[in-house]
Parts: sequence; C-alpha cells; structure tokens
Amino acid sequence: MKNELVPIIKRMPGYVKLAWAVYREPCVGKGSRAILGAGILYAVSPVDLVPGFIPVAGQLDDIIMALGSLRWVMGGLPPEILGQYRDKYGIDIEDLDRDLAAAKRVAALLLGSTFKYSARSAFIAGRAGISVLGKLAKRVFS
Repeated sequence: MKNELVPIIKRMPGYVKLAWAVYREPCVGKGSRAILGAGILYAVSPVDLVPGFIPVAGQLDDIIMALGSLRWVMGGLPPEILGQYRDKYGIDIEDLDRDLAAAKRVAALLLGSTFKYSARSAFIAGRAGISVLGKLAKRVFS
C-alpha cells in the first residue's frame, strides 16, 4: 500500500504546477476551468467526504478528486499541448491514470470489504459530480 502512494506523493508538486498551467491554458474553456477549480477546491477544503484528520484516507479522497478533475480536463487537450506539458513537467496522461488508479486501490483497501459498496458508491458519486459539474459549467459559460 505504501509503495503505491510514494510515487503519487513525489509527483504532487509536479501535479500542482501542471494543474496551474492547464488552468491557465488558453484553449481550456471556462467549463473545464470550473471543473479543475472545483477539484482543486475540494482538495484544499476542510469539508469533504472523508475528513482530513483521518490519516491517509482523509488525504486520498482529496487526491482522487484533484487528480480526477485534472485528468478530465487534460483528456480534452490536443496531443501537441499534452506533449508540451509532458516535456515541461515530466508528467504525462499515463502517469496520471496510474496514480489515479493506485489511489483508488489504496482507498478501497483502507475501506475494506465491510465498506466495499460504500466506497464504490462514493467513487461513482465523485465521478458523477465531476460530470454534472462539467455539464452545468458548459451551459453557464457557453
């Protein structure tokens, strides 16, 4: 479990810089900016699904939401821009996918089989929340 989190933690400064660069990218629309901003705001907010004072689990939901919103926005970028970010920050979309999957695996292990369905529901709710936020943002900012 620890081995899966170490690479994510080491890449977090790069993810923060990457998220800021993507947020300022001219080709990113207002709706996508809103989604990225919401994911980051969730990560720094003290009010969320798993309180931050719970060791590891309290940070994992923040990481999952922040990386998930970054992944969603980066999925809409042209390949040449993704390549520029990969070259500049040393992080590509595959790294992001691996880290997101690892964070979800660790969260599922922490929650254990007793909370298996609750964890799945939380992840589905988080994904649905990002999707709904994206649709609302497109309507508002289009």
